[in-house]
Amino acid sequence: MSERDIPAATRASLEDAASPDALLAFLLVEHPALAEPIRLVCDPLDYLYQGEKWTGIVFGYTILDDAEEAVAAAEITLPNVDRRIGQALREITGEARLTLSLLSTADFDLSVVPREPVGTPGVIHHMPGYVLKSVTGDAVQVTGQVGLHDYSQEPWPCVSATQARLPGLYR
Repeated sequence: MSERDIPAATRASLEDAASPDALLAFLLVEHPALAEPIRLVCDPLDYLYQGEKWTGIVFGYTILDDAEEAVAAAEITLPNVDRRIGQALREITGEARLTLSLLSTADFDLSVVPREPVGTPGVIHHMPGYVLKSVTGDAVQVTGQVGLHDYSQEPWPCVSATQARLPGLYR
C-alpha cells in the first residue's frame, strides 16, 4: 500500500466542515503556447501569492487516488465565467504542466482584496509534475483530465543504431 504525504488524521481535520480555516487550492497551468502561466485560486476573490496575482475562480478538483490497481487519474472542472481561461485551455495542444498547491486561509489577510499573505504561507500539500491530458468544454464549464506523463507513449528507442549514424559497428 502506498503512503500519503499527509497523515489521514490531518487530512480529515483539514477537510472537516467545522474547521476554522478553509483549504485554498492554487493551480498553476504552464505550457509553451501560453504567453504567461495561468494562475488560479479556488476562491471567489483574487490572491497575491509568490509575488504574483492569482485569479479567484471557484473550481472543482479531485486529488489523485491511491489505488494501486488503477492508473492515477483526476479531474478538474472550471466554470466558464472567464471565456479567456476556457479558450486558452482548449487551444493548448499537447500536455500542459499542472501544479496544485494546498494552503490554508489562516496564512492570508482576509480583510483586503486581493488577499495578501501574512508572513510566508506554509504549503500543506504540493503536487507538481502533473499534466493536463485532455480538455472539453461548453458555455457552462471546462473539464480537464489530469494525470502523470505517460512514458510508455514515448518513442523508443529514440536513437537508432543505424549504419549511417554508427558506421564503426558495421565493419
